[in-house]
Amino acid sequence: MSIPPAHNSLLLPVSSAIAAYIMWGAFGLYFKALDQVSALEILCHRIVWSVFFLALIMTFTKRWSPTFTILRDIKTVSLYALSALLISINWGVYIFAVISGQALEGSMGYFMMPLVAVALGAVFFAERFSRMQALAIGLAACGVLYQIIGYGQFPWIALTLALSFGFYGMLRKKAPADAIVSLFIETLLIAPIALAYLSYQAQLGQVSFLNASIEVQALMMLAGPITAIPLILFAFGARQLRYSTVGLLQYINPTCQFLLAVFIFMEPFSTHNLITFGFIWSGLILYSAGTIRQSRRQKAALS
Repeated sequence: MSIPPAHNSLLLPVSSAIAAYIMWGAFGLYFKALDQVSALEILCHRIVWSVFFLALIMTFTKRWSPTFTILRDIKTVSLYALSALLISINWGVYIFAVISGQALEGSMGYFMMPLVAVALGAVFFAERFSRMQALAIGLAACGVLYQIIGYGQFPWIALTLALSFGFYGMLRKKAPADAIVSLFIETLLIAPIALAYLSYQAQLGQVSFLNASIEVQALMMLAGPITAIPLILFAFGARQLRYSTVGLLQYINPTCQFLLAVFIFMEPFSTHNLITFGFIWSGLILYSAGTIRQSRRQKAALS
């Protein structure tokens, strides 16, 4: 059976976004393999090796001309500098969460991302949401408040991950270049800081990469393609999909992370965790129901 043209046009961006979320969801396994290295050093290697990997892709695909054009525009470079800062914060916090045994809270942050995406979509892209979806955001907020008041723990990892990536995705929709060029510019802008840190640590003799085994060195060098590929896929999908749709697909990532944290990393899942996650999951269910209902109404109106 042939796919209708309207649906066929969305097949590739939806597939790209799903693939990106599955890869992100499995990142915890990669970072656990590097838990003997500091989170900041891993972050710096991610940035530096991503620049090299993307430079090869750009050379092969002949994308240098539009890149130089963008780099001459101060306003556009400023936009990329901000998005580079946001994604660096997101990367660093999640790496820290995994190697410090807090991957469960990391998954909480990614569970919150779809609701953050809805809020940002309404504020910046005029995407409307129903009362049910508004209630969903309220339930997620209740989960965060319970974590703070009832459990006495401020979920800074979860909130930082949700907000940093939410704003990053928003800025990426405004990016003028394609996914590869955009990601290259972001990592290029932040790379001098990463290189400066690694050089300073090398002078102190505290760079794990220089003293690590060949296997660990190879893993750290793979940070480039491992980081770049899902981000390219995400950027490609996000630019062609409604922001709320991107938020809905994000369930894949935190589900994988949650399963890894509880069943592979064996992190404790207490009653307090269940209550907090329960609020957030209830909000996601309501949000999904509202999104599906709204989509059906729109289809019925067009038919």
